[in-house]
Amino acid sequence: MRIAVISDVHGAARPFAKALDDARSEGFDHLVLLGDLLTYGVEPQACLELARNAMANDGAVLVGGNHDQLYVDMTLGNRTYFDAIPDWIQESADWTMRQITQWPADIQWQESWAIGQALFAHANPFGYGDWTYLSDEVRLHRAAVALASQGYRWGIFGHLHRPMQYVSDTACAYVVGSIGQPRSTEHPLPQWSMVELDRDDLSITAHSVDFNPEEHRQAIQQTTELTQATRDMLCRYFK
Repeated sequence: MRIAVISDVHGAARPFAKALDDARSEGFDHLVLLGDLLTYGVEPQACLELARNAMANDGAVLVGGNHDQLYVDMTLGNRTYFDAIPDWIQESADWTMRQITQWPADIQWQESWAIGQALFAHANPFGYGDWTYLSDEVRLHRAAVALASQGYRWGIFGHLHRPMQYVSDTACAYVVGSIGQPRSTEHPLPQWSMVELDRDDLSITAHSVDFNPEEHRQAIQQTTELTQATRDMLCRYFK
């Protein structure tokens, strides 16, 4: 079983499109979009259309993330999460919302997706709406314990924007890299991952995306509706 995983797109349509093309060339049994289609990047409509096409033509499963739920909440007038995020992210989200007007009703997600003993969720196995980052060994261990208690041997997550893993005898937690805003100094390029799963084993191979970050930075810098300080913050992850 081959499962292509693309996570944390964050408005970066060009590397998202390239990751989709690369995954199709590699071949897969399932395609999972692991949440956060929007915010940070300045191509929200193109990202939504790419996701829409992947769901229609590739049978892609979209798993919701905090930056998907954010726009549904904003559409409904609920800005609780919005009010808790930093000002520059608020500015990016407000700009994005003006481009899309409201979250499109035809792009619906699942809170998680499971196949066999593998769980796929945006952030962690602690339940939808818990956006705890699996950013250190303590949290990864807690995730492995939660996976085992739920009857899973493996968990595949995004949200952190850099790859991590925790392997134990009872359960293993894997965090894949991101398309938008890659935050790993060791892996600075956008990444998607291929999960290979059989009854007794799971392996993950990361694939870097051939991508020109300068084009992405230029597109952000040309978005003059955003303040210069926010544009600089949005550009800093693409080197």
